[in-house]
Amino acid sequence: MSLNVTDAMKTSRTFRLLQTAKTICFVGDSLTEGTINGGIPWYFPIRLLMQGKIFNVSQGGMTTTVLLSIYLKEIIHSEAELYVFAAGANDILFRDPEFCAVTAEEYVQNLQKIRSAVYSQRPDAKFIFIAPWIAMDGDASIIGGMKPPDTDAAYSSFKAALKAWCGQTGDIFINANDYISAYFETHSQYEYLIDFIHPNSHIGVQLYTEAVLTQAP
Repeated sequence: MSLNVTDAMKTSRTFRLLQTAKTICFVGDSLTEGTINGGIPWYFPIRLLMQGKIFNVSQGGMTTTVLLSIYLKEIIHSEAELYVFAAGANDILFRDPEFCAVTAEEYVQNLQKIRSAVYSQRPDAKFIFIAPWIAMDGDASIIGGMKPPDTDAAYSSFKAALKAWCGQTGDIFINANDYISAYFETHSQYEYLIDFIHPNSHIGVQLYTEAVLTQAP
């Protein structure tokens, strides 16, 4: 598996942080864990370009509410220099108030609480926040969850809220979804995805990494 890392990618603030941080903690859901594709996370194609130790705090079905209530200590104990969050898709798709942020405001509040807890222990830490991964055609397989077009509105509000918040904190915000959606306008998603949202272990994760780095500031 190889990824063409362009000069534009290399000069981004995001790439420099990924390459130079001594410890990196990736936080997220099944795409970060590689739950469905045999344990290959979305960032796998650039793992050899990252010189620091990597922690992975993720699980299939993860929501920001669960991250805050159950996984906060694990996130903090990584004592990472750089934290990369990619969560929120399950909050949108499942919409259960018992374990999901059901509004964009709650979503950002959850991330704010996690960030504040980390910052209190590691004030020199850097943060990257990736907008919730978009669900493509077929997301009706989420039983009892949100369906299009409601999902489109939710993704838009979550993305906007996250971008605005990162603008206040000075953290890096990345929206990889527009790149992914545009790519699938000319390529079959079924060659890259296992289902409606999970990239396969080869060209799928490569596409998702490429999307993140291409859109990264």
